[in-house]
Amino acid sequence: MNFLDKMERKWGRFAIPNLMLYILLGNGIVFLLYHLMGPQIEFLLAFNWQAVLHGQVWRLITFIFIPNSYSIIWFIFMAFLYYSIGSALEHAWGTFKFNVYYFTGALLTMIASGVLGGFGTTYYINLSLFLAYATLFPNVQFLLYGLIPVKVKYLAYLDVALLLFEFIQQGLAGKALIIISLFNYILFFGSTLTRGRQTATQKQFNKTKRAQSSTQRHYKSSSSEPIQVAFHKCHICGKTELTHPDMDFRYCSKCNGNYEYCMEHLKNHTHVE
Repeated sequence: MNFLDKMERKWGRFAIPNLMLYILLGNGIVFLLYHLMGPQIEFLLAFNWQAVLHGQVWRLITFIFIPNSYSIIWFIFMAFLYYSIGSALEHAWGTFKFNVYYFTGALLTMIASGVLGGFGTTYYINLSLFLAYATLFPNVQFLLYGLIPVKVKYLAYLDVALLLFEFIQQGLAGKALIIISLFNYILFFGSTLTRGRQTATQKQFNKTKRAQSSTQRHYKSSSSEPIQVAFHKCHICGKTELTHPDMDFRYCSKCNGNYEYCMEHLKNHTHVE
């Protein structure tokens, strides 16, 4: 990630905060237009390289606003899900790196569609977001059907199994589309997966969860008030998301260890050797 850190110092001011919120708002607008105008709106917004070459350059952006479903129940569910996933990834990586991850997926989708033909969709972009979330936070539990608690890593295993089945069934062009479209995930997590090691985010998450469980067990019988344990704490000033709810926290990639800082001290501290 050193290359990304250098890019962030130079171009970080151009990153879009709350990117997932804007994308989902765009999804909502297209969803409404679809039900008002019909399927032709999707045809006008979808990525198509031949149409772009003929001057319809808006397709380079608008295809990311096309929903994967026009069922209102499924759309609302997916909107809440991917807003949560996008927000968690942006909080873990920072705004710039999350922007790079998402737009790299979009660019790869356009390249794959342009080379192999067809229309670009956000299906594989959203899948790469889910896989990234499952890699960083494998033990987070989702309520399947609102009742059954399932760790997100098991849902990711299922997605990968279905993707492999789809990969086997596809022809050469389909296989290439899958590989190219998910290459942003490989770029970010390839070394982590091949070496079988945890990311700094995973280590900190697991450490905090263990501390939270231990604290809750210790005080369960002595207090009726819910125990609140901070997940983020600045190494310099000790601020947490409990004491400062509006403050963002980031890990420093230059410090030797998992040291987290508030935004006031992220760029203004002595790096731990």
